[in-house]
Amino acid sequence: MTYYKVISKDNKSCHGGEFDWTPYLPKGTKPGKWTPEIKDTEECYKGYHVTKYWNMWYKEEGCRIFECEVKGCTTSTNQGVIEKEVCSSIRLVKEIFPVFDKNPNTGSWNTGGWNTGGCNTGGWNAGHRNTGGMNTGDRNTGHGNTGSRNTGSRNTGDRNTGDWNTGDWNTGNRNTGDMNTGDWNKSNRNTGFFNTIDPDIQVFNKPCNREDWENANKPSFIYFDLNGTYKESWRKAYDSASDEEKRLLVNLPNFDADVFHEISGILVDEKTGKEIKYRIKR
Repeated sequence: MTYYKVISKDNKSCHGGEFDWTPYLPKGTKPGKWTPEIKDTEECYKGYHVTKYWNMWYKEEGCRIFECEVKGCTTSTNQGVIEKEVCSSIRLVKEIFPVFDKNPNTGSWNTGGWNTGGCNTGGWNAGHRNTGGMNTGDRNTGHGNTGSRNTGSRNTGDRNTGDWNTGDWNTGNRNTGDMNTGDWNKSNRNTGFFNTIDPDIQVFNKPCNREDWENANKPSFIYFDLNGTYKESWRKAYDSASDEEKRLLVNLPNFDADVFHEISGILVDEKTGKEIKYRIKR
């Protein structure tokens, strides 16, 4: 893994701190010396900060960028996006000199700055088709994403529309699981907040294990096209169903004839699935 250190053109730290890097610069092909060790590093306060993505920290033309070696590093996620590492000691190995064109992009069809991919409209992108800034993945429309196809910001997963997600397909924020619409969830498919287990789903107004529902043998007639009103569509679908499909209906998890009647307007026998005109209540 290659790490980079971005410093000012006068060899000072340019993202906080007053460290003078002059005595630690490489000399020719020889790496610079290791910096003094810092114990008990703390993000933004104590330690040497490096990054895998120098383009996220390049502030202005004239900054210096060095490949570096590191010791004792801790990843800094900044609420979801892996932006930097905090290290106890580093040494600068060699300076790199990225070439910026007039735009100043090195890819094609860019309207922002410092892009190395193509079709970018934002700045500091290393991927493709980004409209935000500081993206390293593909087709991002937000900012600070390292995954792909994100429309939110600071996501490290893929296909997120929320912000600060490290999982995939989240529409909520700050989730580490997948497909959450709520926030701060470590598990999957949650619509609430601060959950660590995958939730049950509601089937016929009762909790149901998601796997039980997904594995259930479902009758094909319940997947109907709307033709008329909603209940008229249910009527046409039900009337076209075979006796076997009607039995599959009542064998669905948590089947409740009253709930089905409220939804479809059709009252069925709970054992056979065949329509009944009325129910005698005892």
